[in-house]
Amino acid sequence: MRKQIKTWAALGLAAALTASMAGCASSQSGSSETAAPQAPAAPQDPEKAQTAETTKAEGSEAPAAALEGEIEIVTNGNEETFNAVNEILNNFMAENPGVTISYTTQGSDYEQLMKARMASNDLPDIFATHGWSVARYSEYLTPLNDQPWYGSIEESFMNNIANDEGQIFVLPLNMDIGGLLYNKTLLEELNAEIPKTWDQLLEICEMGKAKGYTGVFIAGKDSRQPASLLDVSAQTFISVRKDTDYPSQLLDGTFDWNNWAPLSQFLLDLKTKGYLNPDCVTCDPIDVAPRMSENKVLFVITSSMDLIRQAAELNPDAKYGLAPVPSLGEDYENVFAGGEREAYGIWKDTKHMDICRAVLEYLARPENVKKVCEASGKRSALKDINPDLGEIAEDYKTYADIRICPVFDRAYLPSGMWSTMRTIGSSLIAEEMTVEESVKTMETDYNTLREQQ
Repeated sequence: MRKQIKTWAALGLAAALTASMAGCASSQSGSSETAAPQAPAAPQDPEKAQTAETTKAEGSEAPAAALEGEIEIVTNGNEETFNAVNEILNNFMAENPGVTISYTTQGSDYEQLMKARMASNDLPDIFATHGWSVARYSEYLTPLNDQPWYGSIEESFMNNIANDEGQIFVLPLNMDIGGLLYNKTLLEELNAEIPKTWDQLLEICEMGKAKGYTGVFIAGKDSRQPASLLDVSAQTFISVRKDTDYPSQLLDGTFDWNNWAPLSQFLLDLKTKGYLNPDCVTCDPIDVAPRMSENKVLFVITSSMDLIRQAAELNPDAKYGLAPVPSLGEDYENVFAGGEREAYGIWKDTKHMDICRAVLEYLARPENVKKVCEASGKRSALKDINPDLGEIAEDYKTYADIRICPVFDRAYLPSGMWSTMRTIGSSLIAEEMTVEESVKTMETDYNTLREQQ
């Protein structure tokens, strides 16, 4: 008999634990949703509980052993990803009736929740690291290089999750890929190529504007949306410049923040030139896919690749593709922004290490990784797993050789500056802040937060 996963109302839990706290929200899009509770399970048969065996990933040599206990798992995954993992964990409990798992998603409240729990050293047994497994959470996590699934991690992805000693602290199920979503039908109508540079993108936006199309879509009701656009765009405005070493300057504190101005100016120009959707400040993220499905949106700069599938489900004629982040010029590099997305680590002080390791082994099974990737619309972080991602799978193959750079704010900014990027991004599209003010805000917060670390 399947045992029920316990869930709580996400906002209620977060509010109880994070009152009076301040902090930035996750850099990934996600909703504060929990899966609908299932019907209560029938009482467990004690004899069956005693004969439960440890769930093992393929190739594991661990001996069978009964698992007994209750663990907590917390994520900031969106509804689709949460539901996929929820189903996998229910299956795990069906095979291990001595185990109870409470599993919740906190969405935009996740980072505040985790800061509160780190401060009290009372962390979930397993938790999602949302891109910060090394920089923020590694001191709280158990190294996992000895796990049977370790050798299955894509080599190209290792630099996103390994520390300087080569230790990893998470099982990564899928990759976060940030880039440019483009409308294939509209580009063909405008007789335009996929833009490789920002100037080319702006030219296409101008052509689309003349026909009543939205150049770049932003759902600014959630301040993470304009911040995400800045974060993805920063890869080519700042991270991979050939003419200067901005990354080193950001890391050693010598960066001249006037060099941020072109990025803020780019976002402001999108607004003032009429290339953003008119409701860019008030639009809710849940409306992005429906608006894309209307075939009037040219581009979305995002790491939410599943928007392609969602739009196609609403309108099969809405055909979107994925391309790398445009560059500053033909001689500059196009890249993707990337990092861990649904990645789970084990709290080093958990009282149920045996259960936690077994859960990660179970999640690492190819069929389970495939399920999570398909639900999220994201690439697998493990080798030899080919989820059905629809048309975007061809784009992944087309751009297989394009470099995937670590997410900008995680790699080069002190912890807490995601909140700053949310502030300036929202203020720029609302035309409540000048470029100069945005630069000063970034500089001030950078210096303050850097001194605190």
